Amino acid sequence: MKHVVWVGLASLILISAVTAGGNPIIPPPINGTYFSFDLPGGSFNPGYFSESWVDPGTHGQIGNTVNAASWDGASLGAEWRLWCPSIGWPPELVSDTRDAEGTGEVTWRTRYNGGHFWLSMNGPWSFDGYLDFTGVLAGFIATTTYQYVDGAILGIRTNITLSGLFDNLGGNWTPRCMDYIISNAAFFGTTDTEIKPLDFPPFLDPDECPSDLPGLLRGGWGSVTEITLVIRDCYIVPTESTTWGHVKALYGDEQ
Repeated sequence: MKHVVWVGLASLILISAVTAGGNPIIPPPINGTYFSFDLPGGSFNPGYFSESWVDPGTHGQIGNTVNAASWDGASLGAEWRLWCPSIGWPPELVSDTRDAEGTGEVTWRTRYNGGHFWLSMNGPWSFDGYLDFTGVLAGFIATTTYQYVDGAILGIRTNITLSGLFDNLGGNWTPRCMDYIISNAAFFGTTDTEIKPLDFPPFLDPDECPSDLPGLLRGGWGSVTEITLVIRDCYIVPTESTTWGHVKALYGDEQ
């Protein structure tokens, strides 16, 4: 009798896993809040980033482009990736505490435009490990503090908030959005003084995006840690194909 019940349940599961047309039902990413391993309750890896510099500028130049990916100590980008958000507007000065000797902190807020993200099917956000998740970024804001001593930069630290819309890979998903908060992005080096190590993502050319192939030779690199990822239903249900302006409308972004 137990054998008969088992066969019935197995058949029910099999039937529920396909549509009427015989195609697999692809479940959307699981709504929830996820943390990187360097935070309590973490379930995915933090990562590394690079930011390319378009000629002839350095930090804060319109067109500078971010490329970030998870790092597990051996593999780059095995769990998540963010690429191609580019500085779209001049940075806004938030505060400047430098004294007459040039010692203090200067904080800038920078808004980026465009970009894409990818989450692995093997991450904690996946229901069944059936396929990877992709999407477009709807907003990316970096608040960066430069620490100066006697007029020279001693360190750079950044907090980043971004949002995005998942591609509807299942065809019938309720629209899914994500919020990504990076509480600590720290620069390790720039091409002004050294060569970027191979472990870090390549410098991207904004003119070649969404390609993630190396494109430029100058920029900086560092780590992204203390990450909080929130996956949720979007506030507004889209009624037409995704465009950049439409994605921003999902978040009420009028920039």
